[in-house]
Amino acid sequence: MGFKIAFAAAFGFAVFVAAGTAKLAARRHGGALNQLTHEIRWLLWLRGALGLIFYAALGAWMFWPGALAWSYLEVPLPVRWLAVALLVPTLAFFAWSFRSLGESYRGGIGLYEDHVLVTAGAYRLLRHPIYVSFIAVMLLVFVLSANWLLGLSGLLLVTSIAAARIPTEERELRERFGAAWTAYSGETGRLIPRLR
Repeated sequence: MGFKIAFAAAFGFAVFVAAGTAKLAARRHGGALNQLTHEIRWLLWLRGALGLIFYAALGAWMFWPGALAWSYLEVPLPVRWLAVALLVPTLAFFAWSFRSLGESYRGGIGLYEDHVLVTAGAYRLLRHPIYVSFIAVMLLVFVLSANWLLGLSGLLLVTSIAAARIPTEERELRERFGAAWTAYSGETGRLIPRLR
């Protein structure tokens, strides 16, 4: 039960942070953010399929665990609790990443007309800290749930979004910001911090 409470608290916190940042960006740029407007078309289908599996597995894990008896893993309790403990710094990095992006948060592909190239905060360390934190959270969910169906579907969901979006996002940023983007990307790692 403790693992489910930890997951619910982490999920609630992540939703609160992302929704708060989306509201901030919507106030600055007007209207509601439609994350699907500029999304890569094939990614919508993949997100739908993986999301269906993930949320079905999540619901079963939370409320009907016997339905997933075939997909549980033998993960020692101390390792599962370590994953819970690691959620704290991971979610702190997640929140810092969203806070660093602030009003420039888009939620999907595309830039605002008055978009700003963010290079401070978490973006000083990485070009895509939000994707990294989502992937890290899903890795920890994989371990704390001790369920390969839930963990793998969630991990595939977030990594496929990152893998599909990053090339498009970086191309758009390069086209918009030119030399500033080139200098920034030359100094900063995409998903792993670059030694300076």
